[in-house]
Amino acid sequence: MIKLNLMKVLGIETSCDDTSMGVVENGKLISMVRSSSEEFHIRYGGVVPEIAARKHLELFPFVLKEVLEKGKLKLRDIEGISVTFGPGLVGSLLVGIELAKSLSFLLKVPFIGVNHLEGHIYSIFFEHKIDFPFLTLLISGGHTEIIIVQDHLKYKIIGTTLDDACGEIIDKIGRKLGFPYPAGKELDKLALRGNPNKYNFTLPRFKDIKRKFSFSFSGMKTQALNIINSKNFVIEDLVSSLFGGISEVLLDRVRLVSKETGITNISVVGGVSASKFLRKRFEKEKGLNFYFPSPEFSTDNGGMIALVGEEYLKKGFFSPFDLDAMSHLKLGENSYLKCDKI
Repeated sequence: MIKLNLMKVLGIETSCDDTSMGVVENGKLISMVRSSSEEFHIRYGGVVPEIAARKHLELFPFVLKEVLEKGKLKLRDIEGISVTFGPGLVGSLLVGIELAKSLSFLLKVPFIGVNHLEGHIYSIFFEHKIDFPFLTLLISGGHTEIIIVQDHLKYKIIGTTLDDACGEIIDKIGRKLGFPYPAGKELDKLALRGNPNKYNFTLPRFKDIKRKFSFSFSGMKTQALNIINSKNFVIEDLVSSLFGGISEVLLDRVRLVSKETGITNISVVGGVSASKFLRKRFEKEKGLNFYFPSPEFSTDNGGMIALVGEEYLKKGFFSPFDLDAMSHLKLGENSYLKCDKI
């Protein structure tokens, strides 16, 4: 039997190389722990799926113990389990899902599979109160999307990237410049020191009205690679101009959506939202109210997964034990059941 008024929900996030867990209670974060296997992937220039999955297996007992200790909790205090089931690396996702199923069975509490993208959307609620509806700009290594958040658990995707995600471009250019994985933080520091107007990156425009809110970054990637191959550039100016171009594309689409919908409150979430360059640029924009999560909530974390899970569980939703990992998963694609008897 599922209780609607769940108190403490454990969230498990293992979609990539970060093993993270968090516990929430009535929308408040009690504790959160994040452990990264980043150092094991640096030598390969990116995340190796098999290594990531094995590291999750090694780390989750320690992460679970620490998240309970930080929250001054016992395992029996947990009344619901929330876990990322996609999108992400299948092997990594399976580790988290099987842990969630095991804990659910052991504790006799419900568990719910959460879409990773929903987690990022909800990460803003830890520190900000935003009235519905509002816009979310989700920017990460794998996603660039504009979403209308109509209400709790109700979303409408307005625009998405037609090729590379903006974070993917940053990663690829960082690798080309010889920076170790992940290069985002180092490039962000360079961007703040350089001249953002040194190189004029072409901003994509679409004649098809159906694509007016869409993104495209492959052209910027090609331009940046051509400049690097010319071997005649100042690295700070190149990176700053690239970050400036990416920021302008993002802002351009947000302006269009805001003008058409009348929505002026925008949350900016996902790994790329931690960029200090981008935050400074966005905060200069007049007429729009931007909200950013703290950097600890911009990256993948178990707290945001717990927060979404709590919302579903309180409404009586849960996932079946045959829940499987999904490497590709769109926002709105979920795997849950509605409990008929509470």
